[in-house]
Amino acid sequence: MKDPELELLIKQLETTRDMSIADFDGVIHALGFLRPDVETPLADRIGTSDQAILIADDAFPNWSIHIRGRANDRDGHWHCTLRENERRDSDAVIGAGRAPVLGQAILAAVLRLAMIQKK
Repeated sequence: MKDPELELLIKQLETTRDMSIADFDGVIHALGFLRPDVETPLADRIGTSDQAILIADDAFPNWSIHIRGRANDRDGHWHCTLRENERRDSDAVIGAGRAPVLGQAILAAVLRLAMIQKK
């Protein structure tokens, strides 16, 4: 996969409310490319919040997962950041994602961070 393809996939995660199983297959493929060591669930479950958190934990163990959002806002507007050290602002990289669905915000943050680290 190339960076433009990954950017399009992240943009899709961050803007689409109802992703199809085929769309999540692309997420699984991207994770396999960026982080082949991470075990991914089937495409029909990867978009759930629980599975997305497990993927983030597997991909970046001991990193902090910060989630914020208001469930009553239109389309949720969930934000997720992955930080190596939550006590200081000296992280070399931070993964960030924003999406109308919580699981997709987490997956966008994971993909963005993995993409930065792969470079």
